[in-house]
Amino acid sequence: MERVKFKRNVIVLIISMFLVSAGYTMVIPFLPLYLSELGVPEEQLTLWTGLVFSSCFFVAALMGPIWGKLADTSGKKKMAVRAGILLGFSYLFCGLCQNEYHLLAARAFQGFANGFVAAAMAIISVSVQSSEIGVTLGAAQTALVIGGICGPLLGGALSEFIGMRGSFFVSAAFLWIVSLAVIFFVHEPALKGEESTDREKTSIKDDISYALKNDHLRELLAILFLLQVTILMIQPVTSLWVRKLMGDSGNVELVSGFIMSSSGLAGALTTALWGKFGRSRGYYAAMFITLSFAGVITIAQSIPSSIIGFGICQFLVGCFVIGINPSLNAALVKYTPSSFRGRVFGLSNTAQQFGNMIGPILASFVSMTGSIREVYIAAGVIQLLLGFRLFFSRIKKGEY
Repeated sequence: MERVKFKRNVIVLIISMFLVSAGYTMVIPFLPLYLSELGVPEEQLTLWTGLVFSSCFFVAALMGPIWGKLADTSGKKKMAVRAGILLGFSYLFCGLCQNEYHLLAARAFQGFANGFVAAAMAIISVSVQSSEIGVTLGAAQTALVIGGICGPLLGGALSEFIGMRGSFFVSAAFLWIVSLAVIFFVHEPALKGEESTDREKTSIKDDISYALKNDHLRELLAILFLLQVTILMIQPVTSLWVRKLMGDSGNVELVSGFIMSSSGLAGALTTALWGKFGRSRGYYAAMFITLSFAGVITIAQSIPSSIIGFGICQFLVGCFVIGINPSLNAALVKYTPSSFRGRVFGLSNTAQQFGNMIGPILASFVSMTGSIREVYIAAGVIQLLLGFRLFFSRIKKGEY
């Protein structure tokens, strides 16, 4: 009976993660275009794009360890439900905005509400046997990727019929459906023995100290941070770059959605292969290869002067950049005791959110002092350097 409940946990949470990802990518990549709709002047667009993106991630980074701690002490299911309900309201508020300041506040609230994926991952990790963790987390990651594929396409299409505001309301509905599914169908496993007594003994400061003293966790959290810096350098400017390449002709939202979805599709087709490669050849080897190739192709995205060439590059980069995540998540689980996993996923969420915060600000600075083209070059260089830093650190430790 317990086995059936845990299997149901995995199924419900994976479907929920798909809907959460689709709800996010339906609207968030199009925020620069929404800011234009709200009346932000063209010369201020990259600045406000950076602020609106970063405000959410700054608050989320501050809240990540707190939500992670509460997940371990008060219950992971409660944190998943909390996040789902509040995130739904945050999308509702975004759709009701009348100016850029309203959107800035709504995004900050979104950051406060954040934490569904981290809580869901933690529940999944304690719902399966240790031998199944890598495969199950890979499936969860695939659900996020597929949601990321469907979201931009759906968002671009919906904007034609109900406008961008309507897309926010649909996203809110997704999150509330997810919350109800978790309430009624997810059963949180009880920790056994020492795991159940250990989880209340540390403070957030102790948790951070533990992670920083663990060589593997420290390195993995650094990778998460820098990877998200590069991803969130690119995400806010992609729709603006598409608009530039199209010359303001045609349905920019739909074309942007199609191109973003192609990257996600490439990731969905290859993420299982990278997960298998990581299990057989080593998680760090998989991360080195995916980071290095992602860096080269990200730089190449700055070269095309046509929308077709840019779309091809987006598809190719998706084959590698999304493939980093299965090995990262599996490595985090491998080097973390089960009683600490809620907190380590909370810390990993914080590392990602700080990266998400820095990325748009850095992109705004680069694009305002140079151009959007230079944003792709800078992000690709960071990915390349990160890949080679990882490679040489493994050589130094005698692992290659």
